[in-house]
Amino acid sequence: MKKNIVSLIGIIGLGVIVYFAYTFFFTPTQATSSLLLSKADIEKENFLHNKKAILYLSTTADQDIDGEGFSYAVFINKSGKAQALKMEGLELGSTAVYDNNVFLEEKDMVRLVGEEYKEFPMKTDQYTGERSGYIQEEEIFFSIYNSGFAQDGKGYRSDVRFGNEKNFQTDKIPFYIAASGVESDKVNILTQDVDKNEFHLKEVTFDTSLEVEHLSKVDTPKDEFFNALAPVLSDQTYYYLILSSAIDDFNEKTSLYRINKDTLQQETYDFIEYKDMKDLVATIPYNFKNSAYIYNDILYFINGLGEVYTFDTNTEEIQLKFSLEDASESKIRNNEETYFKDGSLFVLRYSEDKKEKYYLEEYDLNNGNRVSSLDITGLSELLSSVQRKSIYSYDLKVFDTQ
Repeated sequence: MKKNIVSLIGIIGLGVIVYFAYTFFFTPTQATSSLLLSKADIEKENFLHNKKAILYLSTTADQDIDGEGFSYAVFINKSGKAQALKMEGLELGSTAVYDNNVFLEEKDMVRLVGEEYKEFPMKTDQYTGERSGYIQEEEIFFSIYNSGFAQDGKGYRSDVRFGNEKNFQTDKIPFYIAASGVESDKVNILTQDVDKNEFHLKEVTFDTSLEVEHLSKVDTPKDEFFNALAPVLSDQTYYYLILSSAIDDFNEKTSLYRINKDTLQQETYDFIEYKDMKDLVATIPYNFKNSAYIYNDILYFINGLGEVYTFDTNTEEIQLKFSLEDASESKIRNNEETYFKDGSLFVLRYSEDKKEKYYLEEYDLNNGNRVSSLDITGLSELLSSVQRKSIYSYDLKVFDTQ
């Protein structure tokens, strides 16, 4: 009898161990229900009415081999409360915001949230994003992906999804894209041929079909290897590119390329120079897609040290305009993000000293002053609930605050 009782206790104990082991190793997330949004929640017409920002996070592509990759679209309301919609994973995914609508993407679907909820399943899965945005003149949302080499091994393929509440269609751009940017009627892309060490500026239009037009080869030195640090920016007269070249492990130069839209004549400016740095990785922007912006004829660029540099497009003056308050000089990032909007720079910050850890700051671009700071409740708890997987931030957008 005692043996039976001991055996029963042993079986129960083993069952408890197996249960907790399974929960830990095979359950990617255990977020509390109050932090998660349902499809019914985001289908509501007034869902976006009190929202201030949206943060996109995802597992990396290699973590989706088992089909368990996932992403979060984290909506932050004006009081700082964060709630997340869980979706399929998409490394380097992003969102797009226009008027009262939000475009969401994931591996196998795109969604429109706002005035009317719509979702569109996609036939081809995507694993690595490049950029999402809105083309005003065509009234369409789009998303571009770095999809990989073509099946025949000849050339590269960047797939595109584009459409609106009526329907979405797909096409492809036959190039590897190093950077991109949006104008009111087109998408500008900087393609890169790694073997030839060349960059080419092209434009993508969505009139009756997707068209790619070559604009100019970028005159980068052949004996240097460059990386794009910012989106492709433009004004009425010029295109702007920000490219960096490492001299060695401790020194790096960042150049600003300006290309005339009419003549395609190119000018190069010494933008930022890093000397005797302990770790150059710390200078890398929080997010290449959201690191630069043009406002009132001034180009703004924020690096990974929280330093905001400017280029006056009229006088060609370059200066260190301002720095984030208490910015870290470490290469370690805790899902911090940046986003320029109108005359402001918004920064998602992290601090171990704060109860809620994460907070959203706003800086005035004219004088560099911090004008507001909003503690975010629930985001740290949401990220802490992730088990067996690693999740990273890839985009931040801020809604109209009027």
